[in-house]
Amino acid sequence: MKVGIISDIHGNIKALEAVLQELKSKDIEKIIVLGDLIGGAPMSEEVVQKIMILQDKLIIVKGNRETHLIEGLPKVVHDEKFEVTQEQKDAHKYLGNELSDKSKQFIKNLPREIEFELEGKKIYVSHYPLDQKGNFRKHIKKANIKENEEMFSGIDADIYLYGHTHVENYNRRNDKIYVNPGALGCPGKTDFAPYGILNIENDKVTYEQLYAKYNVQEVIDYMKETQIPGYKGTLRLFYGTSE
Repeated sequence: MKVGIISDIHGNIKALEAVLQELKSKDIEKIIVLGDLIGGAPMSEEVVQKIMILQDKLIIVKGNRETHLIEGLPKVVHDEKFEVTQEQKDAHKYLGNELSDKSKQFIKNLPREIEFELEGKKIYVSHYPLDQKGNFRKHIKKANIKENEEMFSGIDADIYLYGHTHVENYNRRNDKIYVNPGALGCPGKTDFAPYGILNIENDKVTYEQLYAKYNVQEVIDYMKETQIPGYKGTLRLFYGTSE
């Protein structure tokens, strides 16, 4: 069974379409989405609608962006290190207005974590590993194998899937696999969208990290044209550029 793994789309419909096109050509049977569909590029409604069409193939959890949409912005973000700015508050308000009621209901119903089985392998999925209080554990941008094991301690699975850090990562030990496919919708200074494919066959699991090329400049130009609240920060952090 081939399973597509995607995360952190952040409103970038162009990147999502490029990846979905490649997944379609590779005969993918399931697509696992690791959260943060929304927020960032001003195309979150299009992203959610596109994801909803895939529901027969879909396994999905909500990320912090979806949680904030439903529960409201916290006072501090990123491991409780930075206070939420007025720009972030304005962007959050814009996002709430951008999304349709149907999209909001879809997001509201998403779980924060899922455990399930495919082809005899136990799989755990979350946007980022959670502690006993339901909060994200310590943010580690690119974890080593020991850190991955500590991050997911207490969770019994064969395959652990997460996103949030925006950095591709793969570790394996004792037949346990840890995968972060990277941020599909946050290209930095590249021209591609990262994603991954798990292949589970005859009790053997392999992982392939892949990259779909697309017209990143088109997205940047659109953001500069629309000038939604927070777009300058998004361009800087997610696209490695500015006006």
